[in-house]
Amino acid sequence: MGAIRRGRLDEIDTVRGLALATIFIDHVPGNPLDQLTIRNFGLSDATEMFVFLAGLAAALAYFRKFTTGQPWTAAARAAKRGFDLYVVHLFCIVVVTAMVALTASVTLNPDKLDWINLGAVFKDPAQALIGLVALTHQPGYFNILPMYICFMLMLPVMMLIARASVGAMLAASATVWAIANITGLNAPQWPNDGGWFFNPLAWQFVFAIGFTVGAGIMGRAQIVPYRAWIWWLAVAWLVVSLAMKLAAFYPEPGMLPIPFFLYGQDKTFATLPRILHMLAMVYVVAYSPLGARLRSFGAGNPFAIMGRQGLPVFATGSVLAVGAQLIREPLGGGWMLDMVLVLSGLVALVVLAGSLEWLKRRAAAKPAVTPAGAPKAGLPRPVASPQPATMRSQPAVTRGLGPIGA
Repeated sequence: MGAIRRGRLDEIDTVRGLALATIFIDHVPGNPLDQLTIRNFGLSDATEMFVFLAGLAAALAYFRKFTTGQPWTAAARAAKRGFDLYVVHLFCIVVVTAMVALTASVTLNPDKLDWINLGAVFKDPAQALIGLVALTHQPGYFNILPMYICFMLMLPVMMLIARASVGAMLAASATVWAIANITGLNAPQWPNDGGWFFNPLAWQFVFAIGFTVGAGIMGRAQIVPYRAWIWWLAVAWLVVSLAMKLAAFYPEPGMLPIPFFLYGQDKTFATLPRILHMLAMVYVVAYSPLGARLRSFGAGNPFAIMGRQGLPVFATGSVLAVGAQLIREPLGGGWMLDMVLVLSGLVALVVLAGSLEWLKRRAAAKPAVTPAGAPKAGLPRPVASPQPATMRSQPAVTRGLGPIGA
């Protein structure tokens, strides 16, 4: 969407950074800032936007290589990314479990051990550990990364279909989404009963929509060009969504003689109104002065930096959000404490992202030298030279982007 431009699309990083900040704020429920996030003004929230951008970035990062004679390399990179997400997820669970255990011990409150679905870890560690490793046991606030891991496992199949036809891939994804909603099919939880909070069979459709847009950007095409009537229809849906949210109107199953997922607001199954609300926001912003403003921010704004360092920022933000909740409860909460905790967490995430960017630039700029300071034998001295033809032929937008940041 938007005008076709060469170079990295910094507004993607900016919006992803905004989504990361919003997810952190929403994960400290009850603080003053969480009344200002997008979930209060419509049917979707930052999760839909984040998953959409993840699919878009996955297309930019992997699909070109997949379609230019290196499918196994692209599939291997996607698998490695999935493994990285898996390791980070387990590390976060270990840290948060220790934080909750420490809090329960210090406050002499054993009931805290049942918080955010951690009860099984302390009551039956053997089964809970199996569930954690298998991703079938997910503490609250840590449901997103398992879903992304599933997307990385699905990605090679999605790219295989998309190589023949992006439209066919999107249609297959929509079919799986519809079947999951109609039948209630979901990935299982264990040792607890029920299914995943974010059903990967349903949410993969949001990811696939983003992938389709990313494939269009990669091919220098506009997936949905500007049409005034579409823009105003999107605005109308945003207004209706706002009215439904302010009126706390949540349709119940059976209210209309059509399948519930076509009019309901179920987050677990990513129902149609939530997806349409997110897409309406994307379309309205992309073809409005706000979209131009986002493009003018450039690569150096704090949100863009956070977006480029998405995985460490997301993981750290999830842990900090739990820490903020553990701190505020025994202290009684309050407006002032909440603002200190949330704003301190946001500053910490910006500093983390900026530090990682600085380290990355330092590593890229440092020439390979021997201990004596001379260039290593067999390596050419760094000289200013044009980029190789293979690099020049690849749009810069495809470099450095990953499903949850670089």
